[in-house]
Amino acid sequence: MKTAIVSGATGFIGVHLCYELVSNNVEVYALVRKNSINAERLPDNVHIIECGMDDYSSLSGIQADIFFHLAWEGATGPKRDDEIIQSKNVVRTLAALSTAKRLGCERFVALGTVYEKLAEQILSETYHRKADFYLLSKLSAHQMCYKLAQKLDIEFVWATIFQPIGKYIKKEQVIAYTIDCLIKGIKPEYGPALEPYDITAVEDIVRGLRLIGEGILKQSEYYIGSGKPMILKAYLEKIRKIIETDTDLDIGSKADDGLRFSFDWYNIEPLKTDTGFEPKVEFEQAVINVINWLKTGEHI
Repeated sequence: MKTAIVSGATGFIGVHLCYELVSNNVEVYALVRKNSINAERLPDNVHIIECGMDDYSSLSGIQADIFFHLAWEGATGPKRDDEIIQSKNVVRTLAALSTAKRLGCERFVALGTVYEKLAEQILSETYHRKADFYLLSKLSAHQMCYKLAQKLDIEFVWATIFQPIGKYIKKEQVIAYTIDCLIKGIKPEYGPALEPYDITAVEDIVRGLRLIGEGILKQSEYYIGSGKPMILKAYLEKIRKIIETDTDLDIGSKADDGLRFSFDWYNIEPLKTDTGFEPKVEFEQAVINVINWLKTGEHI
């Protein structure tokens, strides 16, 4: 892999991926929204191309080996519950795949989520959760891209993750919320916090993405994780210990959301076998990285 296109380049994971690629001598074309306030986060030596998610068909004059598709509107926050936005994300992902083929890319790597595995649970229920449209749209994008890639004859890989942690983490994510509350001496509130989680340093996630981009692969789907999943409560207690605070964790103060996760979902062995991937950043260091970033005030 000598050249790569990255959509969603100014996002939490996108910025880190650009740095990972550049540091490994990959020429990067970063797709960003017009007047993006986060473009300054990108490395100086990437090619910044203003191209919104609805404008992929206008891309031309770029030659790249790999297309990394990370762009997704409403991946966190209230837009997760917007069925129109989430369905548009499916169309945009399919358009990105078609664009990758048109531009001569050899492989299209898109970012998925473990939340897709909850689809059977939520479809069997008679009530609605705010993340339902998000996870169903991710699953739909995954399945439709798999078939479109066959139609277009382009290699397609769906890289799934769960809970990334690091600089630029979204404030809505449970780990960012926890760290921010404990630093401020505010008691964070949770449900039972007994489900299996896999909190992974963003540096490990983007290295996994790079290896998927350049490797000789045997699968069309890989999970990128820490290799050390734990129940959420254990992660929360570790954060409290790292921060060295007397502020309590209000575990159990919120209702159980009823969603059930599985340790089996966090298997990184196929990725390790096919690409040589090994997690390198321990959870404790990842938490310290977030703490140091939050203290800069840049997230405000």
